[in-house]
Amino acid sequence: MTPKLKRTLIRAGAGLAFAVLLIWLMWGLKSVTTMTMVALILAYLFNPVVQRLDARGIPRGVAALLLLLVGLALLAGFFLVIVPAVLGEIGRFASRAPQYWNVLQGWLVQAADRLNLEIPQDWNEITSLAIQRGKSMLPSLADSAVHLVASFFKSSLSLISALLYVIMVPVIAYYLLVSFEDMKASAKELIPPYARETVVSKLVEMDRVLAAFVRGQLTVALILGTIYAVGFVLIGIDLALLLGILSGLLWIIPYVGTVFAAVAGSLMALVKFGDLTHVAYVVGWIALAQVVEGYMLTPRIVGHAIGLHPVVYILALMVGANLFGFVGMLVAIPVTAVLKVLLTSAVAAYRNSYLYTEPAGEKAKS
Repeated sequence: MTPKLKRTLIRAGAGLAFAVLLIWLMWGLKSVTTMTMVALILAYLFNPVVQRLDARGIPRGVAALLLLLVGLALLAGFFLVIVPAVLGEIGRFASRAPQYWNVLQGWLVQAADRLNLEIPQDWNEITSLAIQRGKSMLPSLADSAVHLVASFFKSSLSLISALLYVIMVPVIAYYLLVSFEDMKASAKELIPPYARETVVSKLVEMDRVLAAFVRGQLTVALILGTIYAVGFVLIGIDLALLLGILSGLLWIIPYVGTVFAAVAGSLMALVKFGDLTHVAYVVGWIALAQVVEGYMLTPRIVGHAIGLHPVVYILALMVGANLFGFVGMLVAIPVTAVLKVLLTSAVAAYRNSYLYTEPAGEKAKS
């Protein structure tokens, strides 16, 4: 074994050991990891603005504090204005739900008659069928409820811990924002000089990809949620704000937000107005929102930096959720984006290696 190969293997083994240790710590300290990841995402979102303010002569500490205060004010406004409005929508919808159910039941019966399908013909049959199904599902539901309650109350300090974590998030985000550039410089100094230029160039590419997701995708989702909500309110369907906000948030998962907006919005328009005109309004508004997103928002805000196929996107979320729960969903796409950059570099190195290319002399001999 040559000294160069030996050094390479030692470095690869050290990197693998560090990665395994990091994953083990994240798994063992889920709550702390979640708190830190949320704070890191906030710091990453606000860091460009802090940099601009710092360039204009405002100290990073003051700029970070101002931005966090603005963010907290917006969050408080959301809970004071939007949440009560959504709760009011839910209350009004609950009072109309029996009427809507009767309408849906009538349509289902008519459709079943036309298709010669046998379904319960009145409310009593549907109720009895629902009760029977509910009884069969009751044991599993009870076990799930007991498990949920037990996990929530496994510690008498769980609620206090949760509140402490919520309070600590902006505090950690503030200190991350203040020392963000110093942390980057310190990390750069830890990279061996012989590999610093290559590693830094890859880190810059990863930063571009992550910025497209963390800043770009979330920004587009918030704008789309606002567009959906405004349109649904103007059309006059029930639960307009709630459906708009959920559709915008679900847009982060490819196709899910658009499908949810179309199905839920059309159903609400149909049961409330009983015609296809308002359904067409909903579908038309969603189509307009998609045109705005595809030709204006995404190209200008996100660009093509993330470059992940929607199938890879969805699979990454599913794998992250199954392995690490909510923490896994938080880190799934950023980790996948980073792995994409590393894989692209590995493929390029492979194409330039002797494993892929054949020297001209060897080709001539054959």
